[in-house]
Amino acid sequence: MKKSLLLIGASFRSLLRWAREHIYSWLILAPVVLGITYFTAVRVAENLPEFQPSAEVIVIFLTVFNLGLIGFSLSRASAEIYHHRRPESYFDSLPLSPATHLHAALAVRVTRTMLVALSALILRTAFLGVDSLRLIDFPALICFIAIVALSEAFAALNWIHWGHTRNIVTAFWASVVTLVNAAQAAALLIVAINATSVSLTMKLRLIMLSVGLIFFTYCLVLLLNAKWRQSDIEYARRLQLKARSPISLELALERKLSRMVAAQLARDLRLTLRAFSSAVFVVYAVAALIILALIAALTTDLLPSAALPTAFLDTTWLPQVIAIKVSCVLALVTLAALLPILIAFELPHMWLERAVGTSGIDLLNSKIWYARLITMPAPVLVWIVGLLLGASPLFYSLPLLAECLWLWWLLSTLSGLLSFEMPTRPDLAIIVTGTLCLALGLASAMLWPVGLIVYPQAMHSLGARGRHRARYYLITEAE
Repeated sequence: MKKSLLLIGASFRSLLRWAREHIYSWLILAPVVLGITYFTAVRVAENLPEFQPSAEVIVIFLTVFNLGLIGFSLSRASAEIYHHRRPESYFDSLPLSPATHLHAALAVRVTRTMLVALSALILRTAFLGVDSLRLIDFPALICFIAIVALSEAFAALNWIHWGHTRNIVTAFWASVVTLVNAAQAAALLIVAINATSVSLTMKLRLIMLSVGLIFFTYCLVLLLNAKWRQSDIEYARRLQLKARSPISLELALERKLSRMVAAQLARDLRLTLRAFSSAVFVVYAVAALIILALIAALTTDLLPSAALPTAFLDTTWLPQVIAIKVSCVLALVTLAALLPILIAFELPHMWLERAVGTSGIDLLNSKIWYARLITMPAPVLVWIVGLLLGASPLFYSLPLLAECLWLWWLLSTLSGLLSFEMPTRPDLAIIVTGTLCLALGLASAMLWPVGLIVYPQAMHSLGARGRHRARYYLITEAE
């Protein structure tokens, strides 16, 4: 127990050291951005028409939300367990048991999951008032924290083990356990947010079932960590260092771009193909869900029917066409969220760029082209779905493709230009960049000349600022 506390103390001292170096980010910028996002969401929710989803829909939505939490935490949770690229890696040379490392990692996981639980309480008090809080609701929230934290550690262990062994049977059962835990956490979150929807008897049964599931998952994580740690730890440390050399990719890029930009872009694409972070899987999964939601909207009565317009340009305002363009914007913003995560991953190694003489404009151009390439499939896939389902008249198919491609070019360029605004805080960078891209994208989807006006007016000044920001972090951040 004492050794685990020493590891936990080391982790929190590292966190405090980071907090001292980034006071502005967490003390001023984070509350401002999150506060604006919160009040905007509350105002939008108040203006939306009344909607009462069924219990099944709520459970499915919260289960997907919990799976997203687990998916986003894979890279960070695996780093906490195996200490790759972390100061705690020095503890691996000490005679510590695998359980000691695991307990320290679980303590960090619980602390991070408590922020989600705190957000749920804030959401509840915002809509139901402080008087709605009851002492009996907190056991469900504690069980939610424990299940999610254990599920994140369990998924991280299996993610590393899958990369090492490619055992399909183990991966299948791990997916089943993770899905069950996510569904159970969704039920607990419902109780924590709106306890009046669940009877007292059902609540007690749910908590008892959760306690049993927590005990089972903890024993399973403890067993797997003791069994796999020695064989998987070297793979976990080499995960970000494995070299693959698609020379043909670099040569193809050098035909269109400068040699320096092509080399950086090829490296970024290789990291993405190797899934440098679990966020790679998550963003593409969310983009796929957006396309599935578009298919559901176009094949059901969700959208109002509209008569064929008499004028050619009026087709752009058909509900089905608007739905296609909005889905394209949402998919583009989702995929572009990978760029801040990549930059935060590469920032500690920025000295390599300085060593080879990279300039700020080369660094910025490589990120702009990276944003364009990783988001390129979105407009084409969305357009193909709309065309196959007959959502757009045949005579407007090519103009619709042009609109989707214009949205892709506009939003991917904007994401690349803003990529070095907050490189040390990828979470806030995703929120800020995503909000700006979403606002401009939706405005351009509804009225495409808006993008034509904004692009020449704003992109030049944003490009100059982006070059200066890239050069600043290129020179100073690695020191």
